[in-house]
Amino acid sequence: MRFFTLPIFFVAVLVTSSPSLAAPAISTPLAIQAQNLVALLSDGNAVGYPQAMLIQKTKIGSNQELTLTVLTLEGFGGGNNWAQYLAAFSQETTEKGKSHYMLIDVMRIGGGAWRAVQTLNARVTATSQSNEAIIVIDTLANTDDDPPNFPSKKATLKLLLKNGRFSEQ
Repeated sequence: MRFFTLPIFFVAVLVTSSPSLAAPAISTPLAIQAQNLVALLSDGNAVGYPQAMLIQKTKIGSNQELTLTVLTLEGFGGGNNWAQYLAAFSQETTEKGKSHYMLIDVMRIGGGAWRAVQTLNARVTATSQSNEAIIVIDTLANTDDDPPNFPSKKATLKLLLKNGRFSEQ
């Protein structure tokens, strides 16, 4: 009995410790928050597509920094469908001096047969209200003639970020 358990134990250690078989390490504070958000947005089947993540750091006015991130999730319901979400984060520093990204809000902004953000070139403008900003993002929208995953019509997404919540304008 001992003869069989010992090799299985070593195989388990070898498999779980092999760098080529292990999942890639996520080390940046923003990547960790993005991974956590993807897990919350998933239906249990959908997974994040980190290679498609888009990030843009910007400012609202002269003093508030905002990090915008487009997250793509694929495989909802076990199928070949996908969705894009825009998340806004503020960069904070913990009491121990570590960088941390605090989620402000997240909103679905695209997906198959609807629209897609291929490059994140957001234009952010502060409004006269201190707690508001207008965010404008170039997108591609699907036409009746487009395949679901290949939108072709240039469009613009205009969002209002007010009191920490997105709303499409």
